[in-house]
Amino acid sequence: MIKYSINIMATMAALAVTMLLAGCSAVTTPHPLSLQPKPVDKERFEGTWQGGEGTVSVRFASNGVARLAGAEWKDEQFRLIQGEMIVAEGKKDNFISVRFEENGAWTNRYFFLQYKFTDNGDLILWGPNIDEFEAAIRSGMLQGVVTKKKNTTSISVTNAPGELLDFMNDPERRTLFNYREPMVLRKIAAPDTSAPGAGEH
Repeated sequence: MIKYSINIMATMAALAVTMLLAGCSAVTTPHPLSLQPKPVDKERFEGTWQGGEGTVSVRFASNGVARLAGAEWKDEQFRLIQGEMIVAEGKKDNFISVRFEENGAWTNRYFFLQYKFTDNGDLILWGPNIDEFEAAIRSGMLQGVVTKKKNTTSISVTNAPGELLDFMNDPERRTLFNYREPMVLRKIAAPDTSAPGAGEH
C-alpha cells in the first residue's frame, strides 16, 4: 500500500534528525553516497512537493547539492527545517543522501533513500530495511555499527560510498529497501524562475 507521509521532512529521508530525536530506528552513513555531487534529475526534483499535510521545497545550488526547506508546527509556532540532499547514481538504481541542521549546525550523519520518478512526475521513495542492513553488518558483508536500545535500532554504515552503492545495486539484494511501503510525494509547484537571482545556481 502506498503511504503519503504526514511529516514531509521525515519522508524526505526516513531521514530527519527529528526522527532520531523521536526515537525512530534508522540507517545512516557518515558521508553522502556520492562525494562528487551532480544535479542529477534537477528539473524533476526542483519545486515544491507535498506528502500528506506537509510541503518541502527543493532547489539545487551551483555545487550540485540540493537544498531542502520546510516548516513544522511545534510549541505553538512554525519552525523552519533546512536540509541538503545529494543525488547518487548507481548502476541500476538511484539514491538520495540527506542531512539536516540541528541546533544551527549540520549533522555528521546522512540518511539515504532509493528513489524513482513515475511517468506523471510523482516521486517515490523507499527507506532502508533495518533488519537487512543489520544482518549485512553482523555477517561482515558491510562495515558499520549497530546500536540497539529498548525499542529502536540505529545503524551506521561506514563503507566507502562506491562500495555501498555497488552493494545496494546488486540485483540479488532486492530486500534492502522497504518496497512494500513506498512513500509518495507529489509536486504542487514548479520553482519560481521569475524572482531575482532565480536560475543562478
